[in-house]
Amino acid sequence: MKRTLTLVIAVIMVLCLASTAMAELSGTIRFSTWGSQAEKEINEAIIAAFEEENPGCHVELEYIPSAYTTTIDTEFVGGDAPDVIYGHPHYFVSWASNGLLMNLDEMFEEDKDFFYDDKFSTSMYDMFMYDGHHIGTINGHDTFLLFYNKDLFDAAGVAYPTDDWTWDDFLAAAEKLSFDDGENKQYALSLDQLSVQAIIYSFGGNLFNDMTTPTEVVYNSEDTVAALKMIQDCVKAGYIPETRDSELIGGTFATGKFAMQITGAWAVASYMGVDAFKWDVAQVPLRTGYPRRTSAFVAGYAVNDQTKNPELAKAFAKYFQSDRAQTLLSSLGLITVINHEISGSDEVLNAPGSPEHAALRVTTIDNATNGYANLTNFIEMLDTVITPAYDRLLACTESPEDVATDIQQGMEALLAEVQ
Repeated sequence: MKRTLTLVIAVIMVLCLASTAMAELSGTIRFSTWGSQAEKEINEAIIAAFEEENPGCHVELEYIPSAYTTTIDTEFVGGDAPDVIYGHPHYFVSWASNGLLMNLDEMFEEDKDFFYDDKFSTSMYDMFMYDGHHIGTINGHDTFLLFYNKDLFDAAGVAYPTDDWTWDDFLAAAEKLSFDDGENKQYALSLDQLSVQAIIYSFGGNLFNDMTTPTEVVYNSEDTVAALKMIQDCVKAGYIPETRDSELIGGTFATGKFAMQITGAWAVASYMGVDAFKWDVAQVPLRTGYPRRTSAFVAGYAVNDQTKNPELAKAFAKYFQSDRAQTLLSSLGLITVINHEISGSDEVLNAPGSPEHAALRVTTIDNATNGYANLTNFIEMLDTVITPAYDRLLACTESPEDVATDIQQGMEALLAEVQ
């Protein structure tokens, strides 16, 4: 009888503790994000799912479609920033360096599933750390891929890109895929400043000694100059448009006037509705004798260190790595979620409108380098140093060597400001 009574008391205590824990997870928090209308609707669906699973909890969506970081900065200054904040790692580093974000180490230590390699792309976790601490959960990644117009390749009699495609193969194809008959122009490749970075990576170049914890600018190297020279040679040959020409022909890959485009895998969602031509994706070409590398961009969820409801805020940030939230996120076609069981599923990879080689969205993360440096002023580097220099490169008004020197010096000056 005494043993039974003891067991009953123990069960009651466990139930009371569980009840107390559930009671603690209540109240209202704010969650900020940006994105398209479709992304907004997916976030609303995730909020609804979270609230359904957690009665008594309410999440208010703060949708900020433009001037996102400026808005969040202003809210932090006013002491009214959202409880959970969506963003890229370099956003988080900026806020964490000012003591504005919560240390999430305990959450990661408690949930061992977060480090289950068979389920999550755990290599991305390092990108979301500051001063040795976890400062965000993760929704997913997007590597850079080579998109190509199969109809234009067929018309030119050029074989489709393969996993063995090199930059020499690209140049041979580009010659056949580009023309200017006076009235019509067709270019081999569309690219922007971020795709230039993917090319630099594939050539063996780098921006910093380490993108996650950068301490030295290493941009001006023989490998980087070689990549820039190839790009400028392609402009001179008519394979890649000058910046102004790109604007004049009215758009990029989706217009059917470009045979290829190097861009993030997120573009798959944009091109799913294209029915004017057939297209597919391939890996960024290899430089002969060099290992395969590409860029990756990642995003996730940080928690405001001053939140008045830390348990609810942490629970909601963590929820984005749940199977239900990851499934909803993957339904957009825009994000390659961190749960590769979901991102690599037949349902996701074979969704209507998906390219034949959609699986590259998942597998290429193994060869990817962080596209954004975890620096508080990296966006300033892009806007004031890198982008203007690439404009001069594409306009052929400055040599690749001088462009590399200008970028090296400009980035060094800005890095010194935050060291």
